[in-house]
Amino acid sequence: MAPSPRPASAPSPDADAEVPLAAPRAPGESGGALRAPGESGGAPPAPGESGGALRAARGKRRRRRAVIAALVVVAVVAAAVAALLVLGPPAIRRRIIAEARARGVALDPGAVDVSLGSVRLRDGRFSLLGVRGLSGTVARATIELRGLSPARIATEGVELTLVGMDALEDLPAWAAQYGPRAAALPLTTGRIRLGLRDRDGGPEVLALADGSLERRAAGSEGAAAPPGAPRPEVGVLKQARVLVAGREIARTDVAWSMGAASVSLGFGAEDVLSAPLRAELRPRPAPSASIELAPTPLSAVGALLGVDVGASTMVVAGTLELRLADGADRTALSEAPFEGPIALTVKGFTLPHPKELDGLLFGSTTTIKADARIPADRQRVALSGVEVAAGALKLKGTGAIERNGADAAIAMDLSGSIPCSLLAGSAAMSHLTGPVGLLARDLVSRALAGSVAVQVHVDARASRLTAARVTPSAILRCKLRL
Repeated sequence: MAPSPRPASAPSPDADAEVPLAAPRAPGESGGALRAPGESGGAPPAPGESGGALRAARGKRRRRRAVIAALVVVAVVAAAVAALLVLGPPAIRRRIIAEARARGVALDPGAVDVSLGSVRLRDGRFSLLGVRGLSGTVARATIELRGLSPARIATEGVELTLVGMDALEDLPAWAAQYGPRAAALPLTTGRIRLGLRDRDGGPEVLALADGSLERRAAGSEGAAAPPGAPRPEVGVLKQARVLVAGREIARTDVAWSMGAASVSLGFGAEDVLSAPLRAELRPRPAPSASIELAPTPLSAVGALLGVDVGASTMVVAGTLELRLADGADRTALSEAPFEGPIALTVKGFTLPHPKELDGLLFGSTTTIKADARIPADRQRVALSGVEVAAGALKLKGTGAIERNGADAAIAMDLSGSIPCSLLAGSAAMSHLTGPVGLLARDLVSRALAGSVAVQVHVDARASRLTAARVTPSAILRCKLRL
């Protein structure tokens, strides 16, 4: 027996009515896709129903669906934000540490506050990977995010501590490995402080305080990088207070350049090459350093170093080359002695002397050369092979520079000899002029033999060079030519 057909159930008022397929159109009727009633272009509306009412109904359904979709998106975002605020800080903290390490920084973020688009750190601590003796703290840092990656960092209250000289040897290698990626992240820093100590726990020797750090585009600053090496990282610490043993001596710009081959500093300008006082450290192949003072008015040098030079019109220039002393252990630069030559030229200065020596101390330029040795404790600079030349007067001797807090004591003992003939001729020309003076100089020069032993003792303070005591003495050893 064939089953009886199941009666069709009446459609629910809330359910969409099943739409039968339209019958094929007769020839001559307009073609087109088959459409269900109620669709655009479908069968005409029922009697009494206008097309505007249908369009209004469809618009209400679209708006209702859009509102529902928007509410879903808001709910998802709210849930994500809630999860980020409640569960995210540990994960964010780990991500911050990983991002910093990828840029060569070992970071303890301190307190971490998370908000939409940024992360704020408070009381963080950091060091540079592979750089000995360098550590720091940061009071506040704001990291702007692009997605989950850092896009920009603004810091405030950064303090760096440099212990010994080992970090200066390690920094070029750090810059070569991490510099490009670290520099790719925009950084602004306000109120930065850098302190240098001879040893861990020792007093602060030098500090650069309250400066604002500005990165610059890499140019030709410092020594040229080896072929294929990354360009050096360069910048300037604007208007930093320079403190020596806790006493402020100047406020100036300090430029820096850090590359794969060297670390350079320039005092008194916004870039290293134009700075009047420049220092460069070259760690490879053997540790060495150089300090160069470009020809500069002594008044400007005094202002830069906090030295009282009065209203001097002298112009000074000089160099200091330092290398690891023979037999020193290069694995610990902080405890290794250094040595090297010093050369200094002072224009507009001659040694104090009586009028009778004018003929010997001619010109206005004095040159000083010496070999310097700096021991491991960095408290004293021993000067050997000192040579002072002013005109025809040439003196040799020894000296020392002793550190005393923010000041230094300078002492030199020099000696030399002057032929009696030159001394007598100079004395004659100082009292007689014209042909008579020339004749007297020739006569006494021929009549005298022997020499005059000259000794000069110098005592000075670095902070008051104009008050230096120069004590000359002479022993006559002249005799008549027979």
